[in-house]
Amino acid sequence: MYYEIGKNFYVLRSKEEDFHRNIYLKKIVAEDGSSINILFDPGTKLDMPELLPFLSETIGGIKNVHIIFLSHQDPDLTANTSVIMQSAPRSFLITSLDTWRLVKMYGLPSHRVKTTESFNSSILKFKKSGLQVKFVPARYCHFRGAMMLYDYESKVLFTGDFMGGINTRKGEGIYATNDSWEGIKLFHQLYMPASKAVKTTVERISMLNPFPEVIAPQHGDVIKGDLVADFLTKMNDLEVGIDLIEEDNPDAELVVVAINNFFELMEVNFGNVFTEMIQFFQKGNDFTTPFEIVNNRVKKLRVSQDLALLQIVNFINSIKDNDLKTSLLGILMDNLEQLDIKFSLPELDTEKLKKSHDSIEFDDMVM
Repeated sequence: MYYEIGKNFYVLRSKEEDFHRNIYLKKIVAEDGSSINILFDPGTKLDMPELLPFLSETIGGIKNVHIIFLSHQDPDLTANTSVIMQSAPRSFLITSLDTWRLVKMYGLPSHRVKTTESFNSSILKFKKSGLQVKFVPARYCHFRGAMMLYDYESKVLFTGDFMGGINTRKGEGIYATNDSWEGIKLFHQLYMPASKAVKTTVERISMLNPFPEVIAPQHGDVIKGDLVADFLTKMNDLEVGIDLIEEDNPDAELVVVAINNFFELMEVNFGNVFTEMIQFFQKGNDFTTPFEIVNNRVKKLRVSQDLALLQIVNFINSIKDNDLKTSLLGILMDNLEQLDIKFSLPELDTEKLKKSHDSIEFDDMVM
C-alpha cells in the first residue's frame, strides 16, 4: 500500500515489522498535465513485487521514471538502480560524487549520471512547471556523501537514513508518534558516527525556508506536524557513535570501530574480496596477525594503530583491479575521516571523477 504524504509526493513502505524501508516518488507536474517523475532510494529485489504495481498506478509504469535520486550507497536502497535505469531508458541518476564512486560498481552508465555537486546553488529547476528542489548535504550521517532532497512544493524533506528509525511505534499507519523517538534514537546511536555531524545536519535543515512540514526518512516512520521540530531538537542534543565510547584506550578503540565499519561495507558490497581479506589476515598465528578477529570483525588490535591500518592498505594495494583498489581505499579513507583518525592514505582523484560527469546533457528536463 502507498500513501500520499504531500502534494504529488508518495511513499511505498515495505512489509517488515521491525525495520521498514521507504521508497518515495515525487511527480513534478506542469500546467499541461505532463510530469517529471523522481524515484527516491528505489530499494532491492525484495521490493519489486510492490514497487512495479505502485509505479504503474502512479505514473503509468517503470518506463516513466525520469530521475532516480540516491541518498547514499547502501545496497538496501541502491540494488534496484540498474534494472530501473535499463527499464526506463530516458532516466538519469542524481547522487553525490561520493555515492557515485561506489554505486558505479553496479555497471551503471556514467553518461546518465549527474552529481549533486554540479548544480548551481544545489538547486534543480524544472522548465515547464517552474518548480524546484534543493539538495541538502547530510555529511557523515552516516556516510560522507549522504544527501537529502527538499521539495519546495510539498514542503517534504527526504532525508535518507537521517531521522530514520527502528519501528518502536505500535499500531497501523506510517506517521510518527512520540513512541517513534525511541527507535530513531536507537538507530542513530548505532549508525551515526559523531554528534558533530548530526548537529551540522540539523542546522542545515533548520535553515531551510520555508521550514519542512514533513520529514521523509528511508527507514521508519514519516514525521510531520509539531514532531518535526520536536524530534530535530532532540536529535540536536543526542550523543551518538564515538561520543558513547568510554574505554581505557580510546585511540585504539576508534581504529577498531573504523576498521569494522570498513569491513561491514566491504562484506555487503564486495563480498568475495572481503572473504579473501579475512582469510588473508587469519592465515598467520597469534604472533603474526595484526588483529584478533571474531565472527569476521576485529575484536582488538595486536599491533600499533598505524601498523594495523598499513596492513589493510597493503592488502588493498595487492588487488589487480585499479578501479576496485581506488574505491576500497576511498571507503577506508571515509571511515577514518568520520572518526578524525589521522593516517596517510593515497589521495583519490575526485576532481577527475567530477569532470567526467559534468558533460551530461540535462537541458531537456531542467534549466
